[in-house]
Amino acid sequence: MDSNKREVRTMTGGRWQPRLREAAEGEKESRTIEGYAIVFGVESVILADYWDNYREIIEPGAITQERLQGMDIKMTMYHNREKLLARSNRGEGTLKLRVDEVGVHYEFEAPNTEDGNTALELVKRGDLSGSSFMYWSDEASGVSYEKTQDGLLLRRVKNIGEIYDMTIAADPAYTETTALVREAMDKFLKPEKKEVSSMRYTRERRNRELELNQF
Repeated sequence: MDSNKREVRTMTGGRWQPRLREAAEGEKESRTIEGYAIVFGVESVILADYWDNYREIIEPGAITQERLQGMDIKMTMYHNREKLLARSNRGEGTLKLRVDEVGVHYEFEAPNTEDGNTALELVKRGDLSGSSFMYWSDEASGVSYEKTQDGLLLRRVKNIGEIYDMTIAADPAYTETTALVREAMDKFLKPEKKEVSSMRYTRERRNRELELNQF
């Protein structure tokens, strides 16, 4: 398995919905879009990876302001780098990023381009209700796994090694789902029960460290 596998996660709704910043009195209509691309401490909906179903949490401290400023991060439409909206290159540029207690906040002015105007209109209408980021974490040192009471794996991301891009999006991976939604998802995506012989392991060793019990 590729140890540098890129992963995409999306947050939607509530405080994670991209919004237009209100224009000050007397100013023209705002073109500033802001939101959170990464949120800390929030459990994802059920994700799937090969034969595993799992949930994921990005831990506080998984990314810092200092490390963000050492990365080249693009804000795009649909993770398509040809649809560029803004960029933070080593902390400089049109994409403003800030790490706070919630997660990673972004802010940019929609460019006066076809893609920028499309993004502005879709955010204004509420059609794009979430934000997404593409990242990589070292499975050997950046993540840990545990089995929860419902038998599902919980993946804790403790260190994000690289962020490649961010985008405004429509489909969630992280959301404040209700118990009823989770119950329905468990019914249709219920994984096989697995015994975990070690609470910390890399994805490359997972096949050797999990004993599958059939009931």
